[in-house]
Amino acid sequence: MDQVKFGPELISRLMDHLCAQLDGCEGVGLCVWPDGKLLRAVGIAVELDAEQLTTGVGPLVDASRDERQVSGQVAGTHVVAVPGSWGDSGPVVLTVYLDHPPGVEDLKAIEEIEPLVATAASVVEFCAGEVLRADQMVRMVQHRRYIEQAKGLVMGARPCAPGEAFELLVRASQHANVKLRDVATALVLVVGNELEDSAEEVVEPPRPAFDVARRLWQALKN
Repeated sequence: MDQVKFGPELISRLMDHLCAQLDGCEGVGLCVWPDGKLLRAVGIAVELDAEQLTTGVGPLVDASRDERQVSGQVAGTHVVAVPGSWGDSGPVVLTVYLDHPPGVEDLKAIEEIEPLVATAASVVEFCAGEVLRADQMVRMVQHRRYIEQAKGLVMGARPCAPGEAFELLVRASQHANVKLRDVATALVLVVGNELEDSAEEVVEPPRPAFDVARRLWQALKN
């Protein structure tokens, strides 16, 4: 079976490429919120991403919670924050720091490279430094889809922003020490009895995940 090697080197190369495409780029960061994990950073992103992760305030956090691109300033530096693929701990957020307000060409360059960076980060997180097989890639994509479906169920039962729905799922999974992807898959099964658009064989979540999903759904309906 085909194998593809991913690692921090790939992410670094993509980030370096993005910096090279942008005049006045002072740093690029990649992190996960609300987990507060800094995956990779270069330039002033090392300090400014860490500051936002610590305080829970800034474009990085807003982009994650609202699931939208956010432009703003941190410590007087212009920043564009773009949420991307979801992992077990939250959305991967790309931050780009500029010495000027972002223009059309800047945003175009960021939008072109962001999906590659976010996907590479999600793959690295999923396979935890191992070699990723094709079947593992399929499961990774499945898990992302079920997390999105579970978020939709939460938002339908209790009107809230996408980021809030995700944080609720994270808290439920952490409280029971069950993987988020298992809780999300179990919730979709508990509510709908089946998984949408599942052409591939799916490994059923462990029993504790179903217990968490049932309790969560009951609480949402009350």
